[in-house]
Amino acid sequence: MDLDLIEQGGPVVIVLIGLSVVGLTLVFFKLFHYRHYSLAKIRHIEGAVDHWVAGDKQQALESLSKDPGPYATMLGQGIRWLDTGDKEKSAIREELNRQGQQIISRINGMNGFVEQIAYLSPMLGLLGTVLGMIDVFRGLANQSGGADSGALAGGIWEALMTTAVGLTVAIPFALLYYMLDSHATTIRRSMEDQLTRLFTVTLYDKP
Repeated sequence: MDLDLIEQGGPVVIVLIGLSVVGLTLVFFKLFHYRHYSLAKIRHIEGAVDHWVAGDKQQALESLSKDPGPYATMLGQGIRWLDTGDKEKSAIREELNRQGQQIISRINGMNGFVEQIAYLSPMLGLLGTVLGMIDVFRGLANQSGGADSGALAGGIWEALMTTAVGLTVAIPFALLYYMLDSHATTIRRSMEDQLTRLFTVTLYDKP
């Protein structure tokens, strides 16, 4: 880490660096959490539901049992409940919807913090620039003689640096948030689709 950057940028740069460290830690945690919801696993789960729709309940359960993730576990439990027939479908649907909402809530958890880093970083950078410019012109006002153009340029350069740091932090975090949110949307849509297919399996029966 460049200590000159921290010294010249002041407390705003320290805050931005702190936000970026916390944000990257959170992103790595979310990526680790998303390992249960990779596109390959989503396709595997959808294939297992295909077996259920085709009437091969055993193969569907065997396929879902190979995935220990919450999504596959929820669908496997739903298929077992529907297969035994000892519970009302409306109660099963309500319970699976409740579990699905909990899973989606955990998937989206803390994504908003990544979004806020992308939003606040340029604002903090601009704040640092404004504060820096205030210091520059206050120094000029206190000078009894003519202004030193070199010192003026140096002061403005240091002030603008905080905006550059803010944008440097904001741009990658905006992309990371888009990636996390896009994948969360893919998971939610897949889950809604497969839950619907569990209860509309009779629509696929041939006459």
